[in-house]
Amino acid sequence: MSYAKVSFSTLGMTDPIKNDYDGPLLHIMRHYKPQKVYLFMTKRVCELADQNDRYRVHAMELCKKESYDCEIIELRYEEIDNPQQFDIFYPVFEKELIDIHNANPGCEILINLSSGTPQMKSACHLLALTTPFPVIPIQVTTPNESENYGSANYDLETSWKNNLDNDPELGTNNRTQLVESDNLRYLFLREAAISNINAFNYSSALAILASVAEFVPEDVIHLLMAAQHRKNMDLREAKKRSRLANYDLFPVKSGDAQELFEYLLLLDLQQNSGQLMDFVRGISPALSRLFECFLREKCQRQVKLDYCVNKRHEPDHYWLKRDKLAEKDPSLLCYYDLRFPNGFRDSDLSCSTLLPMIEFDCRPGGRFPNEKVLLKAQYMRSVEEKIRNPAAHNIVAVKEKQFMQLVGISSASLVKDMQWMFKITYPQYFNTLENVWNSYNRMNEYIISRLKA
Repeated sequence: MSYAKVSFSTLGMTDPIKNDYDGPLLHIMRHYKPQKVYLFMTKRVCELADQNDRYRVHAMELCKKESYDCEIIELRYEEIDNPQQFDIFYPVFEKELIDIHNANPGCEILINLSSGTPQMKSACHLLALTTPFPVIPIQVTTPNESENYGSANYDLETSWKNNLDNDPELGTNNRTQLVESDNLRYLFLREAAISNINAFNYSSALAILASVAEFVPEDVIHLLMAAQHRKNMDLREAKKRSRLANYDLFPVKSGDAQELFEYLLLLDLQQNSGQLMDFVRGISPALSRLFECFLREKCQRQVKLDYCVNKRHEPDHYWLKRDKLAEKDPSLLCYYDLRFPNGFRDSDLSCSTLLPMIEFDCRPGGRFPNEKVLLKAQYMRSVEEKIRNPAAHNIVAVKEKQFMQLVGISSASLVKDMQWMFKITYPQYFNTLENVWNSYNRMNEYIISRLKA
């Protein structure tokens, strides 16, 4: 992408003889052709400019010679008469650079490190390292690669004629050097953002990088927003953002399978990060969806379509109906009546009401006889029943020790069991050597690699 350029240059010299036509600035203008040049002028420089407008005249002569237009803007600080004091210039330069950035959105700011006092140059260099937007520091050597002492008898016209950059042979030589320096503020904040990315705190990473957004590749912002939407289970927005970054976010792409897979990934994140309260709350909906998908994929049962109705005013809330069971599969209803002490009554669709269907189909002679699936499903439902009520009815933190005491296994083991059943349900997503359950970590690694590129 090509940007217009503006230039910021100090002219605060203590010696009116040395470089008072400011050759480095003219050389930068000659080779970079900025649209605007901001001249920072202290008291002595203002006095020299008032004598014969030497800086503007030379700049305009250069523009005429190079056939381009440039606006010269004087930043006059006539009250500053001690240009050797560093602490005076840093806040003033910072304010001016921020104003220049705001007045010229989207422009590259070139900053001249070769004019002014050593204190001015140091302040400019430090600002180039710490401003919250890109600033390009440029160093210019003298034509003879040594110190340029100028002439004691300064004459405006003679100085322009004697400017070696105007020599038809010497003038083509570009003596500017882009000073290689990463922005220190960005580097510090980037590392803080990376720490949050590794902790899956994408909103915090975005907030940290917002103050240095112009240093951050655009695709990284899209990816962080995609990751944030993904963690919030807003998969549609996550997909939009990841496409803008040309990154394939989802290893599992089909509708219900994708939603369940992403939810299991989220539970895995919560378990790994110790957010067991959130993890426990997510077990029931995860098992309900897992059981439903298994019945559809392996037992050819469209549970919601064939055996349920929507609850009124709640389109995503389903009610398992006795009359529908009787109509579609009377033998299945008989099993349900055996499983419930007083016979089966219409109930919410949940893992507790789906488990009898899995038992019926996975037993010997069922649609999908599989003792291991049967035992896993029964055990996971037992874990869900034991942990759900204490977590739902007590405002206390859920700790791993408490989890194991209540259910007899670790929270990590339950995650592995749910992942195992997903794999049994959708084996097609596990045909490669790639560990699909590592999807968040691979995403994080890619985002970090782009941040460090």
